[in-house]
Amino acid sequence: MMIDSKTGERIVVLINDESGPYIRVSTWIDADELEDLLSGKYDVLYEMKTPEEFKADGGKEYYFGNAADPDKLQKILDDIHL
Repeated sequence: MMIDSKTGERIVVLINDESGPYIRVSTWIDADELEDLLSGKYDVLYEMKTPEEFKADGGKEYYFGNAADPDKLQKILDDIHL
């Protein structure tokens, strides 16, 4: 399963009432590796944002849209070992 290298916690799919499922990663290292896997191996589309509290470490939020299945996204994340 994908673990956030800064917090040591499992990365889980969260739900935004307006934007649908999304995830948060705390560092640019995690973000960079995740982007490569989502775009390449898994062919998952996303919108990326950088929240103010993540700017120092290069963390990101990834939004997948209301049509995305949060359970399938979590299964993908649980298959990732960085």
